[in-house]
Amino acid sequence: MRNYQTTIKFTLGIIIVLQLSMVFFGFLRPSILYDYLDYWPLIIFPLIFLITTRNTEYKEQIIVYSYSFLIAVSLFFHIAHLLEANFLTTYSYDSDFENMNLDENFEYQLYIDENNSIELVSFLGNGYKVDIIDKPGKSGYPETVETLLGEPRAIIFRQIETSTLLKVKGWTIGLGSDNLWQLNLFSVDSKINLDNLRLSPSFISGTGQLNLGSNLELTKLVLNGEFEVIVSTNLPIVVKGNAQFPDSWFNATIGTLNQIDETYKLEIEIIDGSKVVFKNE
Repeated sequence: MRNYQTTIKFTLGIIIVLQLSMVFFGFLRPSILYDYLDYWPLIIFPLIFLITTRNTEYKEQIIVYSYSFLIAVSLFFHIAHLLEANFLTTYSYDSDFENMNLDENFEYQLYIDENNSIELVSFLGNGYKVDIIDKPGKSGYPETVETLLGEPRAIIFRQIETSTLLKVKGWTIGLGSDNLWQLNLFSVDSKINLDNLRLSPSFISGTGQLNLGSNLELTKLVLNGEFEVIVSTNLPIVVKGNAQFPDSWFNATIGTLNQIDETYKLEIEIIDGSKVVFKNE
């Protein structure tokens, strides 16, 4: 029986160390602590049972069963967390919101200057949709501030005060294809998909991946930072500035062209000091 005790205690210790390591390396959200606290009887009662029965003749059996139960509880919460089970406190918060009533007669400037990740996509219609990227990170939950006057009208995304344990990787933002947008973005490790969008000259800085689709309506884009830019073969562009290009691209006096038999639709300016790699789709 003592061998069983040693084994199950060691197993529980390994699970605890594994969870702490996954939190530290960003694979598991620290908010798992809140989930344990919500279901505290599952943790406390076995421990109380161990303490109150330590002098009984069944002590060794109780130790084995109690530690086995704690192992099962730990694995249950671990798996539920990885599956983003909505009965957990971590994944039960209503984090998404939207405004589908933007006026199509106005231009809107989307302004983000936060140290987090952005996944930007488009959808048919007008307005915007927002949700969190439900992965470990240092970003608070989002809120927006909209200006009602001026041209363009600003939509400012910012973090609200969020418990350290509940912070996430960043935000997913959807933009309506019927609106005219101007982007002024700073983000890190982001995925920005520019397709089926109408954009006025825009500025993007930070790091991440940028996809330029064939249905993008944009005349000028300024990039500052480290980006991998994937360009649709049906979108003629010219790039001004230092960057890494596919061998098939053509170096001309006006810049580097991805297509030499069509007039470019989009001019991309690379700020000095940036590290940008262009790739064909």
